[in-house]
Amino acid sequence: MEQTDRDALRNLIFSVILGIVLSRLSLGSAIMTVPVLMVCPRLKQKSVKIGAFCAILAGTVIWTVIQNRVLLNTEYWPAILVSLFLPVCFTIGSAVWAIGADYSRSSMRKFFWASIPVFCMGVALGIFFASDGSLKIREILIENVMYMFPSDMLSVDLTPMIKGVVNSMALVFAPIAVLLLALPIVISDVNLNRFDEDWQYDFANMKLPDTYVWIFFGSWVCALVFKLVSGIPSWALVLAWNLALTMTVLYFIVGVSILVAFARRRTAAITAGRIVFTVVLVCFIPFLNIAAAVALPLLGVLETWIKFR
Repeated sequence: MEQTDRDALRNLIFSVILGIVLSRLSLGSAIMTVPVLMVCPRLKQKSVKIGAFCAILAGTVIWTVIQNRVLLNTEYWPAILVSLFLPVCFTIGSAVWAIGADYSRSSMRKFFWASIPVFCMGVALGIFFASDGSLKIREILIENVMYMFPSDMLSVDLTPMIKGVVNSMALVFAPIAVLLLALPIVISDVNLNRFDEDWQYDFANMKLPDTYVWIFFGSWVCALVFKLVSGIPSWALVLAWNLALTMTVLYFIVGVSILVAFARRRTAAITAGRIVFTVVLVCFIPFLNIAAAVALPLLGVLETWIKFR
């Protein structure tokens, strides 16, 4: 084995171990796949890439099960599956992204491929969460939130609102997972390609096929109608809302790409990383985050008929 191969293998093993450790941290799980994604471009064999992500997935699952083994023989065991949802989504989505790099350079195409399994897992969890089998899990979540916001201290009874928010979580599992999946992918890609003008150009020209806009409108029509009409099966409601919001997330990303194109039209010194960082900061500012959540997807949708770049 050559020295370069040994170095790559050592970096890969370290990145896998770091990814497993990050998966057990509350905030670290969002970037658990970044170390492996940073190493993947140096790996030539597809099987090695798949093995690295499988190792992260196996380590994360085993660690989580051992840590919560007291729940295995109780009626609360589904809580383990819920806690594994985001780490599994990040790992599988990132694996599809990394393997997709062997077939396409287009960032939008690779992210769309990566979002498909994440969307399916989100819908599956949402359907379970909307069923009677998740009643105990929802009760635990409601109790935990009520513990953080006690009614006697706030002089306001937040119980109905908290119950409504928890029960509505089934409608947003997929879009939240797809949106958070973009975080490790963008972090790794921005660092790997910050001096690559071809990548900057590709990022500034990401778009979905024009026909996808009808999926966007159709899913939103179904979601709103299903919400207003009684007697609709819970699985149909969950599927419609998750699809509508996931399409919104994808058009949000297209909107960010349009902003990058606008900025780089004025000066090539502005990189995609700076625009993404600015958008992330805006999303934490009250009122501005609402405006961004509406304006950026709308910008992406309007590009179907208006040429912005």
